[in-house]
Amino acid sequence: MSDQEEEGAVAMPVCGATGVSPISPPPDLCHVCGQRHLQEENHEYTYKEEVDDDLMCHICLQPLIRPLDTPCGHTYCQECLTNFLLESDFCPVDRTPLMLQTCRKSSLLVHKLLDKLMVSCPFTEHCTEVLSRGEMEGHIRSRMVESLSFLWTVSESLVLRKPEGLK
Repeated sequence: MSDQEEEGAVAMPVCGATGVSPISPPPDLCHVCGQRHLQEENHEYTYKEEVDDDLMCHICLQPLIRPLDTPCGHTYCQECLTNFLLESDFCPVDRTPLMLQTCRKSSLLVHKLLDKLMVSCPFTEHCTEVLSRGEMEGHIRSRMVESLSFLWTVSESLVLRKPEGLK
């Protein structure tokens, strides 16, 4: 997973706001997954294939996001496990006593397998691409740049054009 994915969702300024470039993404749109969600929530993807059970979080029942391994051998999304351990002090699967400090980030292999999962672009009205989860952030950024550049050009031409009948 990329370093940017580790950062999560970021509220970004709207195009046209003071000091903002014409290619700024829409507000509250996650620059990693292209969905709207709170920064402390997991990224959201539309998976195109069945995901192996070993790559699933047994708290949210979704493919792992920022996976953490427990000392007892289970793996969960970082956000899911963090929230679970705010209320409980045991592993959700086998109820072994557990503290977040004893958990470790999953191996590079797990991250690579997760990055290979096939997902569809969230902008289904304008894009039908299916690509790996690891490529999604770059795809979203390029799509936003293309779309917002086009919209900026259109809005500029509308603003600069004289209304008919004016001399």
